Amino acid sequence: MREQYVEALLYDWHNQHKLRNQRLDLEYWLTLVPPQQNTVVLGAGTGRVASPLATRPGSRVVAIDLSRRRLARIPAAPGLHPVCADMRRLPLSRTADQVVIPYSTFQLLRTAEDRERALAEAVRIMRPGATLHIDVSSNFDLRQSSDWQLVLSASCEEVSRQPVEEWERTRSHPDHILIDKTFRTDECVLLRFTEHWTHLRALNLEAALVRAGLTLERVDHGYGGGASPHRRIYHARRPL
Repeated sequence: MREQYVEALLYDWHNQHKLRNQRLDLEYWLTLVPPQQNTVVLGAGTGRVASPLATRPGSRVVAIDLSRRRLARIPAAPGLHPVCADMRRLPLSRTADQVVIPYSTFQLLRTAEDRERALAEAVRIMRPGATLHIDVSSNFDLRQSSDWQLVLSASCEEVSRQPVEEWERTRSHPDHILIDKTFRTDECVLLRFTEHWTHLRALNLEAALVRAGLTLERVDHGYGGGASPHRRIYHARRPL
């Protein structure tokens, strides 16, 4: 339980320091997803995308994540409903007007079967005419294997009075990369884990969306205005 608590704190700490220059997706999602609709965010984390969507009058947002500790850190909003669940087994009925899978979450699903199940579940909870939006990255395809290196050192007072260091090592494979992460202070190791990121080309996402019964409407390259051109946002609709 202590490890899950620390993981949620370091998740926010990492995002605050490493992704603060990449958060142009928030304006993109607020423009793309209409207010006053039922939206489901899969892989919501601590609500970086879900919470702003829920603050608009008349909006209802269900934030799905596997981590109760991450969900507990989402700022409360009248239209926000955190639910701890697996996107491959959603405890929801067919009520969604919009389903959002933000910021490479879909690439954490390790197998084609996992991804097919997640898409099938998304389709199951979508109303006829509803839209699925999946944000993925091409950067993982380009990363090469590397030895341990320091990628971040900064204060995280909720975890330690000492500066926290984030170290990572990359192991490249034909269709995915593994990123080993260690978070530590001078005194101790706080957390270790490995992330598995599937390459964009291995997703075969256009074909997978069609197999799921969706109609692909378009693919955006980046968030507009030249922001994050390595990102691909797929928009697919459930037929009426």
